[in-house]
Amino acid sequence: MSNIMNIYKHAIAITLITLMTSVLFCVNDILAQDTSASAKTSDGLHTVSIDTTQGKIEIYLPDDMSAGDTISGIVVAEPAGSTDEERNEHSDELNGYVVDIEVQDKEIGETSVKKGQLKEISIPRDLSPGKTKITLTDPEGRRVITTEIPVQDSPHPLQYTDPPSSKDYKLPYVAIAGEPIQVMGPFDGTFGTTAVKIGGKKATILAESPRKVVVQTPSDISGPAKIEVLEKGVQSNGEIYIADQTSPAKKINIDGIWKTESGKSSWRITQSGQAVNADSVQVPEENEIRGYKENVNAIRGTLKGNLLIGQIQQFFNIPIKECMSMCPSKCEQWNDLKVVLSDDGNTLKGQLQEKVINTESCAVIEFGWRPWTMLRDNN
Repeated sequence: MSNIMNIYKHAIAITLITLMTSVLFCVNDILAQDTSASAKTSDGLHTVSIDTTQGKIEIYLPDDMSAGDTISGIVVAEPAGSTDEERNEHSDELNGYVVDIEVQDKEIGETSVKKGQLKEISIPRDLSPGKTKITLTDPEGRRVITTEIPVQDSPHPLQYTDPPSSKDYKLPYVAIAGEPIQVMGPFDGTFGTTAVKIGGKKATILAESPRKVVVQTPSDISGPAKIEVLEKGVQSNGEIYIADQTSPAKKINIDGIWKTESGKSSWRITQSGQAVNADSVQVPEENEIRGYKENVNAIRGTLKGNLLIGQIQQFFNIPIKECMSMCPSKCEQWNDLKVVLSDDGNTLKGQLQEKVINTESCAVIEFGWRPWTMLRDNN
């Protein structure tokens, strides 16, 4: 992270995993009885879904939008209908809708559903809280629905200023076919300078901010694959495992003792159906100082086929007493875990989410991933 500038001077890198939960936005104004809106925040995206009689319109934006950012997003239409003729007719009608993004009643971004991209939206640096809205207008120019979207009203604390290198991009190690993944690093918020390939196939870009790009994993790729990211001429490559959640799940049981590759830490996993829990068994002295304890629930998740998605208990990489004096609410975290079971059933390999926390504000200012492996203890 040598070329990250202007972040708080006491930021400490810690491994955190946070289960991303859905967050409802506030729908301020519904002007059509046959139109409804819902929204959620997950997988690095703010997603606004608007249901009309002609079908659904979905708007994807990055979830870290902040004052002063340049960001991009897309609009996707799913026409309703049971026949091709009905869907084509509804598609023509949906293409006439217009999506506007407004800040303090000033338009900063607009696109028709037909065009599908909200390109290069510049968010003002002088931004009041709660004043950023998405408005949908029908082909006759009537406002259909308006909803607020969350935008941080001050500049994001992480600002990249030095020329980027390939090492600055944090590529994920695990993904699910057809679902979004995030690549963290110094982006410019503009689709035109960004390209992502997974398994040699171009991935659809859903949203981009100055700190990340969110793309949709191809739905027809599974198993080990290559991920390639190109941003303004800088290439970064890595290996990723694509889990196929549509295939019939094998009957897998991962009960037993599992250890890290170093053998210093271990957990006792118990599985009930797809539900997985693990208690800590062996805790090294350096981890006890940080707050870890034996015989406590430290992993929880769900096993879907060969993919375990869940959370793991994590602490600062500093003594617990020191942490409690700085950020008591952040010393213990339940953080995202995504690992794949090997074919022989003896290895769980994947990723942990790694974050940078500012110890003055105790706020997360950056995150990425690091590889993580557990080995079954067959002794």
